[in-house]
Amino acid sequence: MIKRFGSYISIALAMAAGMTACNDNSGSGYVTEDTGYTSETMYSSTAITSFNLKANSKVLADLDSIFFTIDLETGRIFNADSLPYGTDITKLIPNIGTSGSSKIEILIRNSSVMKDTTITYSSSMRDSIDFSAGGVIARVTSLNEQYTQQYSIRVNVHKVKSDSLVWDRIAWQQLPGNPEKQRTILHGEKVYTFLQSADGSCRIAVMDDPIEPMALTATATLPEGLNLRSIVSNDAAFFALDNDGKMYTSTDGTAWTATGETWSHIYGAYESQILGVKKTGDDYFYTTYPDNGTSVKVAADCPVSGTSDLLLMEGSKWADGPQAIFTGGRIANGNLTGATWSYDGSKWAKISETPIDRAKEGMSLFPYFTYRKAKKSWRVTKLFTLFATGGRLADGNVSNYVYVSRDMGITWERADRLMQFPSYIPAFYNADAIVWASELGSRSSALGWNEMASPAIPAWLTPVTDGSRAVTPVTTWECPYIYLYGGDNASGSLNPQVWRGVINRLTFKPLI
Repeated sequence: MIKRFGSYISIALAMAAGMTACNDNSGSGYVTEDTGYTSETMYSSTAITSFNLKANSKVLADLDSIFFTIDLETGRIFNADSLPYGTDITKLIPNIGTSGSSKIEILIRNSSVMKDTTITYSSSMRDSIDFSAGGVIARVTSLNEQYTQQYSIRVNVHKVKSDSLVWDRIAWQQLPGNPEKQRTILHGEKVYTFLQSADGSCRIAVMDDPIEPMALTATATLPEGLNLRSIVSNDAAFFALDNDGKMYTSTDGTAWTATGETWSHIYGAYESQILGVKKTGDDYFYTTYPDNGTSVKVAADCPVSGTSDLLLMEGSKWADGPQAIFTGGRIANGNLTGATWSYDGSKWAKISETPIDRAKEGMSLFPYFTYRKAKKSWRVTKLFTLFATGGRLADGNVSNYVYVSRDMGITWERADRLMQFPSYIPAFYNADAIVWASELGSRSSALGWNEMASPAIPAWLTPVTDGSRAVTPVTTWECPYIYLYGGDNASGSLNPQVWRGVINRLTFKPLI
C-alpha cells in the first residue's frame, strides 16, 4: 500500500481495534485514557507520515527531493526509483514525520562503518546513518507510550547501470537449415521466420513466442526469383515481390499466387492496405494494394528502396490517428538518407527535422522504451522511444550504431554509450527486429538461449511507482525483449544468428 492519509488512518483503526479486543477487560470494546483520546487515536500516532533524506550535495544533487514510499501495512519505507549506480549511502541524515508520536528511535544493525546502536531521532539531529547494509529500523512510540510500530528503511541504489542494454546470444550458432537468406515478421499473433537455402528451397518456422526454440514446420513453394526480404504482412495475408517487381500473395506463407501488380518496392502494411512504389518511365509513384485510385509522384527526397520495415503506430500525442513510419533508404537519384517518413492514411510526408546523422539503407527500426529522470524530484519517467540500428553506408561499410528518437522520428540522436551494442554483436544491415513480451522470473528457464556474461540484476528493484501492490510474492512477470534476426555483413553474407536484448531496468522484479 502506498502512503495516503485516509489509508493509514483506516489501517491504524483496524489494528488498534484488534489490539483493544485482546487487552480490554471491561468488555467496552476500546480503552480510553485520561487524555480523552481513544486507543485507536493513540495507535495512529505511531504512523510515519513522511520520510525523506536531508540535502547533501556532496553525496548527490537534490538528495532531499528523492521520493520515498511508506508502506504502513508491511512496515516498509523505500525509494522505488533507485539512486544512481555508485551513490554513497553510508552517511545520510533522515527527516521523519509522524502524526504525534512520543518518541522515534533509529536502530542500526550490521553496518560495516558503524557500531550496532540505537539513536533517538529529533528533527535537529546531526548524526548520520549508514543505510548501505539494509539493517536500519525506525521504531515509533505512541503519544501515550502504550504502542510501538517498527519500519524497515531501505535506500535503494542501482547495482548495475540501469539503462544499459544487455544482449543474450542464442543457443545455436546458426539458424536451422544452414540458410543463405532469412526473413522474420509478425503475422497475426505469431512470429514467422522464412529460411531459404542455397538451392532455393525455403522452410518456415512459426512461433507463438520468439523465446521458444525455433522449429521448421512447413515448406514454402516460392515463385522463382521471389525476394525473401520483400515479404510483408497485413495480418490477413503475406505479400512479396520477385526480382522483376511482380507481386505475389499467400495466406499461409507456403503457396503463393500472382496479384497482377508490378511494383519496384514494398514499404509495408497500413492496416489492410499494402503500401509501396511503382515506377513509370523515369518517375516513381506512391501506390497501394488494393489500389485506392490515387496516383501521386514520389517526392525527390523520399526513398524508393532500402527502407526499414514499416511500423504502424496507433494514435499518440504526435498524431491523431494511426501513422505508418519508416527510416532511411535510397532515394531515386541513388543517394542515401537518414530521415523518417510517415503515412497517415492518405498522404506521405517527411517528418524528420533532425535525421539520423549517417544516411543508411537496411536499418532495423523498432519501438521500445527509455527512461528520463526529473532533475529536481528524481522521479523516473518511462518514455516511448523509437530505436534504429544497423544499416549499410554509401561506401558499403556496415554500421552497428544505435540511434533513438523520443518524438516518433522527428528528432534522432545517437544513443549514449551504455545503449550501444556490445562488441560481440557484429555490425549488420537488413536484420529483422521484433519486440515481444516474454515471461521472465526468478525460476524461468533460458529455453535454450546461450546468455552472454552480464552484470547481476538486483531482483528487488523496480521502475513502477503507480500505487499498485501485489498481494502475493511476484515470481514471474512480462519483460519486453528485443529480438534481432539475421542481418547481412558488409560482403552480403547472412549472419545466421538471433540476438535478444532488454534494457536492464525492465528486467527488475516488481516490488511486492
